[in-house]
Amino acid sequence: MNPGTELGRYTLDAQIETVSSGERWTARDTTLDRDVILLVMPADETRTAAALDAARRAAGIESAQLVRILDVGTEGPLAYVCEEGIDDPTPFATMIGTKGVPAEEVRRITGEVATGLEAARTRGLHHLALNPESVLLTPDGRIKVRGLATTAALAGIETEGEDADRDDATGVVALAYAGLTATWPLETPSVVPAARRGEHGPLPPSRIAVGVPGDLDTICRETLGEDAGPDSPGDYAAQVAPWARIPLAGSVRTTPQTRAAATDIDDQGGEAAPADDPAPTSPAVGAAAAGAVGAVGAAGAAGAAGAATGAAAAEGAGEAADETPSATSATDDADDADTNEIPRYREDTAPTAVTQTDHTDDDARNTTGETQGNGRTAATAAAAAGAVGTGAKVIGDRLGKASKSAAERSRERLHETRARREAMREDRNRHSSLGAAPVSAEIEPPAPLLPADAGQAPSRAQSNLVLLIVAAFVAVACVFGAIGTAQIGDGSELGEIFAGDGSTPEQAAPTEEPSGSEGSASPDSSGGDANDEPIGVINAAGYDPSGDGVEHNAEAARVYDGDPATVWTTEGYETPDFGGGKAGVGITVDLGQSQEINTVTLALPTSANATVYAGDAPASSGTEVGTTDGRTGEVALETSDPVPARYVTVWFTSLVPDGQGRHRASLGEITIQ
Repeated sequence: MNPGTELGRYTLDAQIETVSSGERWTARDTTLDRDVILLVMPADETRTAAALDAARRAAGIESAQLVRILDVGTEGPLAYVCEEGIDDPTPFATMIGTKGVPAEEVRRITGEVATGLEAARTRGLHHLALNPESVLLTPDGRIKVRGLATTAALAGIETEGEDADRDDATGVVALAYAGLTATWPLETPSVVPAARRGEHGPLPPSRIAVGVPGDLDTICRETLGEDAGPDSPGDYAAQVAPWARIPLAGSVRTTPQTRAAATDIDDQGGEAAPADDPAPTSPAVGAAAAGAVGAVGAAGAAGAAGAATGAAAAEGAGEAADETPSATSATDDADDADTNEIPRYREDTAPTAVTQTDHTDDDARNTTGETQGNGRTAATAAAAAGAVGTGAKVIGDRLGKASKSAAERSRERLHETRARREAMREDRNRHSSLGAAPVSAEIEPPAPLLPADAGQAPSRAQSNLVLLIVAAFVAVACVFGAIGTAQIGDGSELGEIFAGDGSTPEQAAPTEEPSGSEGSASPDSSGGDANDEPIGVINAAGYDPSGDGVEHNAEAARVYDGDPATVWTTEGYETPDFGGGKAGVGITVDLGQSQEINTVTLALPTSANATVYAGDAPASSGTEVGTTDGRTGEVALETSDPVPARYVTVWFTSLVPDGQGRHRASLGEITIQ
């Protein structure tokens, strides 16, 4: 395929990505003149039919968080699934990058994803292949999940029931883990780097990133490391609710620890030395640095009181200090890494030269990346200490300026943090979340329609007056009721009817019609027989008493949808005799109540052997309606006498090859009369 290739009414534009057994392209719908996305697959690929069927079922899901399926079709050797076009989407993997995503934004994104998947789960569909690339964010912050059911079908994933619910919940938790730590915890492929793992699975997010909320950290740890956590996407959404409805601009990131600050943490919680720590500092260097710090403290105390005669020496010492890597300048570079931690400033604690690390003075930002020898560093530090002692004025001015700017910056960051928190609280109060009641706007109370004294308790005289009026109404009603009752039967013949005159009413003799006269008809002469009408089926389910109890239950409704082209199939087995571990499998339909069964008609696409049983419960034995041995097409099985039953079970005792290396049996439609 190339840009410009036409598939029906769609013209391909550019390839977006390559998926299992297919490619995803942007395209143009020439009929409706709109941009769409096409998932294109070879029509003869073994998994294409399953993917197209999954797309048809996903098209019926109504959820704002899911990418809509607009069309499904084939064109020559190619098959395609048409998805709605999204303008300038950003994949969640791109948003994660190397620094992660703010914690509250992770809560919002994963909560919306879980809401969409829960809507699909209630309709019997699952994603089963979630990764950061399948979640898209629109420019206005809306969430869209791509590939519902179709990606798993192309990958050959057939998980069903509670296991599928759990897999989707685990996928949502993995998305939260990836957003918090910028690493992917599952073994499925993703462009996000793999997570660090310990003895019990991926390390908890709180041991990799900063600022991780406790509830998200607990959910990630229990789900990915302890095989616990939410059982379904809806369960996850309920645990993390509420979340903001709009993106939180300027919120704090849970940035993973930078390389210079990261430590190798073992699974038992211990810490090893940082991976990028420089070589241990010699005692001489430490002593010199300590001396320099002491001198700095002296400079801060002396302030402007330094001797004027030491100005020249102080200037020379300042130049030497500007050329020497120091402990405070090295700390400046560590702060340059974007850890995004909320600063904590205390009004009663003044910043000092040792704790202050975020200088804005250009002179304080030295060439700290160069590594000096221990001897040279010790000598330079000692020289700086001496210079400080004689040039207290210069160093004191620099420290005062740095401390002042740091205090102002700390206050500004504190105010920004408080403002963000107030905005988040206000947003949560204005917008309802999952399961919350809608919030109504505050309105003014209505103007009073009664005087103010109307709300006061009535007096005794008023109460007596009300009681008197009510009693009068009751008395009048009783009088009219008695009069009406006495007049019942006046002017009628009820007395004669009840008394009787002993006469017997004459009965008209039946009129005999001559046999064979025209116009006479027997009750069955209309040509219709009630037994010819099909009996309605209210439900169906796979029947596997020797296995897990289910057999492709998600496809069971196809046997009574009125379309023989939609087929229910058994699971794939290695041999025609179910691998030697089962006597058979089947499918059971429920009629709702006991019915008289005369005929069961099967639409069989394949020639597998089957026996039909009827009874008060699903069974592979009991009252037999009939047997089919290797027949295909429409097969009618009739009983000699009507069989009362509520459940009808089609029990397959052999399988046929499906052309894909497996053996299956199938049923297109069942009709019961």
